[in-house]
Amino acid sequence: MRPIYLISKTPYAGVTHIPILTITFLHPVIDFSKYEGVIVTSKQALLALQEYTFEWGNLQCICVSEGTAEAARQAGAEQIEVGDGYGKSIPDVLRTKKRHGKWLYLRPKVIASEWIERARSEGFEIDEAILYETTCNKEASHYTIAQDAVLVFTSPSSIECFNASYQILPSHTIVTIGKTTQRAFQSAYEVIVSPQTSVASAVELAQKIAQTPSPF
Repeated sequence: MRPIYLISKTPYAGVTHIPILTITFLHPVIDFSKYEGVIVTSKQALLALQEYTFEWGNLQCICVSEGTAEAARQAGAEQIEVGDGYGKSIPDVLRTKKRHGKWLYLRPKVIASEWIERARSEGFEIDEAILYETTCNKEASHYTIAQDAVLVFTSPSSIECFNASYQILPSHTIVTIGKTTQRAFQSAYEVIVSPQTSVASAVELAQKIAQTPSPF
């Protein structure tokens, strides 16, 4: 079987994890009582929420994917709506549920989706709170990457940081967690999108690919 490398913030069982990203949590002042609910697009935002005191039962929670929703349930969220894995689905959730109160988007410093402008153009009132920042982890530049490796990327920032320390070879096969991450590749020999926007789905796909020889 070809070796699999997961280039992401957090590890996953059964594959080699390259912790290419470092997370720095920020601590903006937030008055949750002003909002009907929160919008969450990553598990890191939920980790950042551990620094705050509020009642989950008083808040609606819109999560971008089922994986994020499961993390929200574990954190204590009770009223959850789930998108299809992409930020562009969040306005659809807001519209379908007719949720016109004020919402708070719990976000990283840099985002790759433009869904929030679409939602605002449709009349939804959304504030933003930057809860964390993602930067390249320079200590993750020492790994030896096999020439026939399957590389799994989970975000555009993971691609940027990986390219700063490593070279993607024609013999590598690339798996991305979703289409947003796929589009971040300016050029690649082979990029395959996971059928679901979750690390578990991407790793499962990579494991299937790893059972076949590299085409180069």
